[in-house]
Amino acid sequence: MTEAFISYSRKDKDFVKRLHEALKQHKRDIWVDWEGIPFTADWRKEIYEGIEKANNFIFIISPNSVVSEVCGEEIAYALKHNKRLVPIVWQYVEGVHPELAKINYIFFQESNDFNTALQSLLQALDTDLAHVKEHTRLLMLALEWDRQKRNNSYLLQGSQLEQAEQWFTTGAGKKPLITPLQQEYIGESRKAQRARHRTRLILITIGLVISTGSAIVAAIGWKEADRQRIAAQKSELQAIISASDARFTVNRDTVDALIEGLKAGKKLKELDTAKITIPNQERAEVMKVLGQAIYWVTERDRLNENDAINSVSFSPDGEILATAGANRTVKIWNKHGLLLKPLEGHQDTVISLSFSPDSQILASASLDGTVKLWSKQGKELKTFEKLNTGVRTVSFSPDSKTLAFGSEDNNVRLWNRKDQKFQILKGHNYEVYSVSFSPDGQILLSGSRDRKVKLWNKQGKELKTLKGHTNTVTSVSFSPNGRIFASASLDKTVRLWNRDGSFIEKLNTQNRQGSSIYGVSFSPDGQTLATANDDSTVTLWDITNPQKPQELTTFKGHSSTVNSVSFSPNSRTLTLASASKDKTLKLWQINYPWLTLLKHDDAVNRVSFSPDGEAIATVTNNGMVKLWNPHQKTSKNLQEISYPIWDVSFSPDNQIFATASEDGKVRLSNRQGKVFRTLKHMNNSDRVRCVSFSPDGKIIATAGDDKMVKLWNRQGRLLKSLKHNHAVFSVSFSPNSKMIASASFDKTVKFWNLEGKELNSQNYGDVIYSVNFSPDSKIIAIAVGNSVKLRQLHGGEISLNGHTAAISQVAFSPDGQMIATASDDKTVKLWHKDGTLITTLIGHYAEVNSISFSPDSKTLVSGSKDGTAILWNIENLNLDGLMGRGCDWLQDYLHNNTSNRSDTYDKHLCDGVKTQIGS
Repeated sequence: MTEAFISYSRKDKDFVKRLHEALKQHKRDIWVDWEGIPFTADWRKEIYEGIEKANNFIFIISPNSVVSEVCGEEIAYALKHNKRLVPIVWQYVEGVHPELAKINYIFFQESNDFNTALQSLLQALDTDLAHVKEHTRLLMLALEWDRQKRNNSYLLQGSQLEQAEQWFTTGAGKKPLITPLQQEYIGESRKAQRARHRTRLILITIGLVISTGSAIVAAIGWKEADRQRIAAQKSELQAIISASDARFTVNRDTVDALIEGLKAGKKLKELDTAKITIPNQERAEVMKVLGQAIYWVTERDRLNENDAINSVSFSPDGEILATAGANRTVKIWNKHGLLLKPLEGHQDTVISLSFSPDSQILASASLDGTVKLWSKQGKELKTFEKLNTGVRTVSFSPDSKTLAFGSEDNNVRLWNRKDQKFQILKGHNYEVYSVSFSPDGQILLSGSRDRKVKLWNKQGKELKTLKGHTNTVTSVSFSPNGRIFASASLDKTVRLWNRDGSFIEKLNTQNRQGSSIYGVSFSPDGQTLATANDDSTVTLWDITNPQKPQELTTFKGHSSTVNSVSFSPNSRTLTLASASKDKTLKLWQINYPWLTLLKHDDAVNRVSFSPDGEAIATVTNNGMVKLWNPHQKTSKNLQEISYPIWDVSFSPDNQIFATASEDGKVRLSNRQGKVFRTLKHMNNSDRVRCVSFSPDGKIIATAGDDKMVKLWNRQGRLLKSLKHNHAVFSVSFSPNSKMIASASFDKTVKFWNLEGKELNSQNYGDVIYSVNFSPDSKIIAIAVGNSVKLRQLHGGEISLNGHTAAISQVAFSPDGQMIATASDDKTVKLWHKDGTLITTLIGHYAEVNSISFSPDSKTLVSGSKDGTAILWNIENLNLDGLMGRGCDWLQDYLHNNTSNRSDTYDKHLCDGVKTQIGS
């Protein structure tokens, strides 16, 4: 391996020699072709091998290099293998390759200090050095495996495989990005290792039969063979668990973690059938990796091509989608991802597609200078007269009477279907990249490399020219209601405009690394905008209020530029298609089917389901009370005060709720949010930490930093004050109304009757943050540090261990079958009532402060310091239930992607699994 490959023009040799000499003095091993290798196949091979073996790709920018075909080939090969690019400016020039142009230059011009620039270069080469070196090492191994016809003897094994998987996990998102070939190489290595485990089992069994020379030897051999067989089976299960967890860590959006999770589930069932005992902890790990993959997966299907995909478009009826790419072919797929027909005829890259509004005709535009019309069934209907320039964009008008296309001769052309005549719209100074009609057909938008957006009326008259972008406008699109439109640009921005061309707002990308934008698409309801990004991602934006657009989420999964995005017209199961330079089309389901994110502006301190299950109350650090409809996922702001609110609790009759806050007060409000009574727990401003209603709703208990638990009636009269030695964090009534439990920073749990008499007290040796009674009042759960003590009120005690940080809250499900724990380790754990761990819910990015079950025990809501509450569907949360959900999700993917694979394990992954279609 070398530290860098230098790509340069021979005309700049003197500068490169000076640079090379300076790097040598710093003991840097640099690959550079001085004398020029003969221009043969061997020359190209040597150059390519030099790039492969280099950790970095240094490109010398000058007027000579930017026009060099050889330099262009070298850049392309470096990009193909995701080499880290380091652009150096020797002589400044425009027209630099766009992948280089978006990286910060290091200036070595004559006006710059050479030594200062050299230090910047050395620093760049040393950034993330361990990651870059491993990237190069694994790339070379993967390429050799590929060149040797993927011979298994070249795959990774043992500790080398573990090291590669660790790099794969920790290197997610780092530059240089992991290549698809590296991912495949590591994945195939893991598969081969599993196969070796299975072969070993067979050999052990055969060896056992051969060794049955005597009864004693056979008995000993059988026992040892059985032990080895079981150990190998368990080792394979653990390897699959690790693989799923690693893939989830790298990317929770794609199906890869789910596939591995299902393999883990299937393996566990095989072991159960073989009556091999698997510890509960390991069973819970299977449930965790399978569950986390199911809850967070958004990729529904993945379609593979043999070249870059430039454009994707759903038909207006949602029944088919079309793709076009660098392979000069248009393909039509059904909505489930099954290829219906390839449409061949273009002689160069196809850039753009557009369906007619009735979904019967598809138009395709190509760099070969033609636009073709195809029937829905794939028959070629018409080829327009070839232009002497490439066509980059095409769009039908809403009435199907006009077809607009933009070309590289800077013009927009309108073709009238009735008289078959063209009208040429002149005005742009450079190539036209995108055209789009308004939904009423009255306005046509065009975006160009001249950085401008133009508005034209349907007669072809220019109405307005919009300026603001500082680089090529790559995509323009109207919202479904026609009131606003969006323009995307290589300047890394998306701008929103009113229909009349007045500027509204620019999408705020300050919270994420900026990336050039290649495409935009509005959701059918017009409330969401998707962008296709150069950094291999797709971003969704909430534009319900165009003046204040908010980033919703970013889908990661592509390994190269995303060129195009298209929403399906079906609003119920909203799907987004993304087409990428990485040769794949991905179908993403926008809404998570088994969880819901409820976003807040600050940390969520407490969550609470109403007793009727029709509302969820959340309270936050910035003093906000929100009431959510769990079915419609909508919220209503009920209160806002100037202090953090720490707890919220509904009365058993659903009529009122109480909030406890930092200002020492508890506020009683009706369901509309109107405060009708305030309980002054403290005269000063010490915080009230908790509030709870008695089962009959007649008594309210409050507790806080004043070391007191106070009992009130609903009219606000103080009934009793109960004393601890330190701040009280939690208070709970037993469902049978016989006692109250309180937990304190003084490490004790105290038990009181409803008259306020202390019945019992126990010191647990650590801070206690939460106490809760079981629905039958026979057990109390006590959160002590990182564990929970389940104490039988008339018997023994067991511990729930597994969290790695303090437990903030513990709760029983209303049916008494489960226990949930929320922890500062950012997880929620679910346990059987006997203390066996069911699974761990992963998803929050900060401490989990609170949990609450729905009255039917089918949903759990968790609130976190990360500013979100998550509604988890926990119905049928068992291995069969999760495998059913997973196989239901993967139905189209497995059907479309395993028909040509040799991996029969994947092909039959869901055989025998009962799916839950429609769940």
